[in-house]
Amino acid sequence: MRVPSDRWLTAQETATHLDTTSAEVCRLLSIGRLSGTKQKDPRRGGIAQWLVDPKSISAEKKRRSSQRSRLLLRKKPAPKPR
Repeated sequence: MRVPSDRWLTAQETATHLDTTSAEVCRLLSIGRLSGTKQKDPRRGGIAQWLVDPKSISAEKKRRSSQRSRLLLRKKPAPKPR
């Protein structure tokens, strides 16, 4: 699924792009691996939501894919039975 580059996404939309939960997206925002801003929606009384920068989503996807490939390279093959 391609990340749209023209608009910021909500935490729920970001979660679908990263194949994770919105709670994990909020955790990534809090530790700085995703960049975003908290915006209040005038249609939703008193409730604010996170909007995530699409460039940071693409960077996180790249980071995750490179971590997976490093893990696959580091895994040793199973020993052969004797």
